[in-house]
Amino acid sequence: MSDIERLLKVTEERYPGPRSSYTQAHLLLAFLTIGETPNIGRQVLARSVGLGEGAIRTLLRKLKSEGLVKVSRRGSSLTDSGIRTYQRVKNSLPNLVFLGSTGLTVGRKQIAILVRGAAKNVKHGIEQRDAAVRGGAAGATTYVIKGTKFQIPGGSKDCENDFPTNAWRLLRDELGPRDGDAIIICGSDDELSSKIGALSAALTLLVQRPVVRD
Repeated sequence: MSDIERLLKVTEERYPGPRSSYTQAHLLLAFLTIGETPNIGRQVLARSVGLGEGAIRTLLRKLKSEGLVKVSRRGSSLTDSGIRTYQRVKNSLPNLVFLGSTGLTVGRKQIAILVRGAAKNVKHGIEQRDAAVRGGAAGATTYVIKGTKFQIPGGSKDCENDFPTNAWRLLRDELGPRDGDAIIICGSDDELSSKIGALSAALTLLVQRPVVRD
């Protein structure tokens, strides 16, 4: 079981209290946000993840029970165990890049996420698109890196040549793609929906079970 799969077990219904109102993508975004912003307050975290404070309290309680997060008057931070998990998760999902509007997928507010070494798990990109839409995005397009080229499964073998745009250089500079990586570009009318959609899509390449709403 990967570190991401262990983290996502927090969403399982094995804790007392009401049924969770957030998705696995919300959990992952919250965990990454806490890792990037130590001592983050609950209200700020709620706005960053797009959840109500009640859902955030439940999420933090579960992460604390797993020994991943500590909560104090100063805010929420990762424990030593949480930091180690965060670092390993970031090895698979090193960065998100905001693109704005491009012709590489649908939606005015687009975000690209790199999934390290995941090209082998991409079939036709439909699974990632569907997961992004379930997460609230308008859609998503999955690209794989073969050698040094961006490719579309079952489509273009050299996207930079076939669909010229400055966005390819930004993706190379900001994400540092390698042979065998996958990049998902997700779009919506707002950045948060694109971010949740991108993480939902990425999870289809990182876990062996389908990503569903709790």
